[in-house]
Amino acid sequence: MDFNAEVIKEVSFDPYFKIKFSYEADGIIIKRGIAEVTRKAPKPVIVFDAETELRIKHVDRSKLELELLNTVINHIFSNGVKRSWKGNIILNTA
Repeated sequence: MDFNAEVIKEVSFDPYFKIKFSYEADGIIIKRGIAEVTRKAPKPVIVFDAETELRIKHVDRSKLELELLNTVINHIFSNGVKRSWKGNIILNTA
């Protein structure tokens, strides 16, 4: 499996993240996929763009979804997280 992803910082704020990615595995090739990840209890919600959704229809999505969630977590940890006085999470952007 080959996977590369990047959070689009201009439109991503916790708990909403937009990710552009490429994915290649099991005969499925996605060069420019877009996913929207919403961190929401009890389970994050992941929505793919229409073209990507058609390509992954018959594939086990769990590996791809785990890689996308890993990208979000790495983004949060690499940018640092602080809480506002109301308890909301605020991401520091560099």
